[in-house]
Amino acid sequence: EASLEKKTVQRIAPHLAQPLGFIFPAFAGRGNPLWQLRIGVKLYDFLCGGGNFAPSRGLSLAETRKLLPALRADGLRGAVRYFDALTNDARLVIDTLRSASRAGGAVLNYARLESTRREGNEWRTTVRDVLSGATHEVRARAIVNATGPWSDGLPQSAVKLRLTKGIHLVVDHARLPVPDAVVVTEGKRILFAIPWAGRVVLGTTDTDYRGRPEDVVVEPADTAYVLRTVNTWFPGAGLTDSDVISSWAGLRPLVANPDGTPSDLSRAHEIRRPEAGWWDITGGKLTTYRLMAEQAVNQVARDLGAAVPPSRTAQEPLLPTAEVTPYSGVAPAPFTREAVRHFVEREWAVRPDDVLVRR
Repeated sequence: EASLEKKTVQRIAPHLAQPLGFIFPAFAGRGNPLWQLRIGVKLYDFLCGGGNFAPSRGLSLAETRKLLPALRADGLRGAVRYFDALTNDARLVIDTLRSASRAGGAVLNYARLESTRREGNEWRTTVRDVLSGATHEVRARAIVNATGPWSDGLPQSAVKLRLTKGIHLVVDHARLPVPDAVVVTEGKRILFAIPWAGRVVLGTTDTDYRGRPEDVVVEPADTAYVLRTVNTWFPGAGLTDSDVISSWAGLRPLVANPDGTPSDLSRAHEIRRPEAGWWDITGGKLTTYRLMAEQAVNQVARDLGAAVPPSRTAQEPLLPTAEVTPYSGVAPAPFTREAVRHFVEREWAVRPDDVLVRR
């Protein structure tokens, strides 16, 4: 499912699906042996239906050392190299909102749902403009709760979540000069070192989180774990806290299951209707966002008895070519006066951090 949706994103938003090689080294006595990795990446090629950027292949010990001279040498047996796509999650969200707006949708930024009540066959909701404080009533025959880690806090929600936290650190590429993304393991966890815009992104972690979603931060223990793991596999790097240029933390809104470790939890999504006209969609991951939306809309339409044409979101470009601006891509756009004007006039930016962090 995720492999097919990756191909869909490549088709509808090629500016947000940059090919990237991933090198997965194999070590004697640690993790999966080289033969298993070779079978695994060939199976991955098969699941991609022949539509991957390039076929995977094995790398000899000599090839691996040439590509990754800083990689730990003791026990190294070789590696496999496969291809995936690198995206920019913030840009993918913004461009999807722009696409929705072009199709007639109303996009409201800084709007908070204050209350909901059911009257007859419709919902009456109170929405507050966070910037002005004004409130507005919005009526709807159906409400879809697609609020991620906040989804179990809405009034009619029947969602039970188990939030897990993931963090990333950013260091200069000169401190860890990897040509492709590198995959290493630590127990059941997988950690990536991904080259990006002259930097390297390190992560992620996978730990339970029990606080408020808006309070999630990178803790010192998170940073220490990632740096320790990277230094274990790249002993010459010697990365320290002072090498960290920036960091961020995010939450996975996984369907609750009290058993197992965070890494064992399913990333599958669920769509449920706890009461008439109210829909909860939970779980899933960024790669399958479009499919989740299509399935949710189809279920709502059937429930309402609405005659809607088949979804075209898997075939039509997310945006017309003329609207794929210089400001939309995997790498962040330069902060020029023209870029800021575009973000404000076309992409609902209001505050400085909307431009500096979220665009």
